[in-house]
Amino acid sequence: MKLKFHNNSICEERMSDTAKKSSAVRDFWFTDIFVIIFFIITAVTGLFLFRRDLMKTIENRDAEPVGTIVIRNNVVQRRHEDRMVWDRLYADSFVYSGDLIRAAEISSASINIEENKISLNENTLIRVQHSADRIDQFEVELKEGNLSLTSEKGSSAIMLNLMGNQVYTAPGTVLNAEASEEGIAVQVTEGSAEIVSGGQTKEISEGNMIAKDTRGVERIIPAAVVRRPAPNASYLKSNDELLLVNFVWNRINLAADDKLRLEISGDRSFSQGVHKVEGLGSEAQAAFDIGLWHWRLYIGETVLSTGQLTVADGSGPELLSPVANSVFRYKGSLPQLRFQWAERKGASNYIIEVSDTPEFESINVSRQSAASSFIYSGLGAGTWYWRVKPVFSSVYEGGTAYSDSSLFKIEEVQIQQGTAASASAVAVLEIEIPEPAPVSRIPVPIPPAPVTRAPEPQPAQGSSPPAVAMTRNRPPSRRLYNVRPGDTLVRIATQVYGDYFQWRKIFEANDIENPDLIYVDQVLFIP
Repeated sequence: MKLKFHNNSICEERMSDTAKKSSAVRDFWFTDIFVIIFFIITAVTGLFLFRRDLMKTIENRDAEPVGTIVIRNNVVQRRHEDRMVWDRLYADSFVYSGDLIRAAEISSASINIEENKISLNENTLIRVQHSADRIDQFEVELKEGNLSLTSEKGSSAIMLNLMGNQVYTAPGTVLNAEASEEGIAVQVTEGSAEIVSGGQTKEISEGNMIAKDTRGVERIIPAAVVRRPAPNASYLKSNDELLLVNFVWNRINLAADDKLRLEISGDRSFSQGVHKVEGLGSEAQAAFDIGLWHWRLYIGETVLSTGQLTVADGSGPELLSPVANSVFRYKGSLPQLRFQWAERKGASNYIIEVSDTPEFESINVSRQSAASSFIYSGLGAGTWYWRVKPVFSSVYEGGTAYSDSSLFKIEEVQIQQGTAASASAVAVLEIEIPEPAPVSRIPVPIPPAPVTRAPEPQPAQGSSPPAVAMTRNRPPSRRLYNVRPGDTLVRIATQVYGDYFQWRKIFEANDIENPDLIYVDQVLFIP
């Protein structure tokens, strides 16, 4: 009897273990099935979103763009309406109604919408769309950040939406708008604008501003509305002299004896190379070298206004090919020549001219090229002179200049009688390139850092305002390098110097904030 009871107990234990194992197997299968179903749903959802974005992209090929990206610095992205994917934008990229456009940190962009220029500063997000009230009007919703609007005379009207406040601009208006956690602010540099909120309309005249908190209550704060230079101004410098820029501003809610301080730097964070002019009333002057410059106005330790301006190199580029004084000898067909020159950062295209006189009294060839090269095969025997001038978009103020001319010769080689070869078989028989002149290795002195002198008390009416010279502390070399994907300072130094330890030269010459952060298409000075 005991033995029988013992066997029954063992059987019950085994049955219990089997039941537990069966339950564990069922739980295991349920978990597997749940994981598989989850991944299937995720994959199907991803494919659906990808297909929808792809169809949107295909549909947008037939859509009518409302604007174009004119200038783009670093990371600027666009997301089409009802899409999840962000596209990276470049100069000449199209902008469509409903697009979200954002400029990342240390980035900026300029958009042209029917002759209205909208400039985005870093960390700015906007939406561009047709106005719901008027089909011929565009609405730009500023979700966060800072933008400037320049509306040409005769252009279509633009309405800004700032946290529910509608700002209507007239043609010819130039203004700056900001949206942040503290609220909104609108400064009108030229023309006038109207701000509508809660059924009430208020005009903002030239040289004035309006600031509101997040509840829509107007704030009375000290400010300086900078009328010159224009917001995000872009200038061209076509010679070796520094570009003189006048700063003029209106004082808002400031006492008559309050003196301001203007700080300018090539560094966005103003952590190094800061130039100061103190004791200012309502104007100042600064002379700028080529580059991107940042400025801000202070009263005490309070920032009243900030901005940036760009000075681009509008001088004639270096001519690379044909090499000066080279000789092309041909027989049969005319030689095919490749004209090539150094790029100018920011140039939209180039004008190339070829003449048979050094004064270019008669122009034998005149072409416009978007690239920094041009192929031509219509020149015969003779001595030829050529030159190139960069062309920039209309957002830049100032003019450009032609390069110094360079000459080359073309000579025809006579075909000897009785030669069986076809006359057109060989186009160019010989190219004679002169040996470069020996260069003496003379050390090039580095110019000293610019010295800023404190201005005298505010000048009397009609006298010149205080001035500061803005130059970069780098050798006068004009050698440039365009950053390519995968580049680092170490890799660039290895390529141009053959020594990766020289990366610090490039780092210091370009005022780079972080040596690990350089960007594709960034132009670096190579000292």
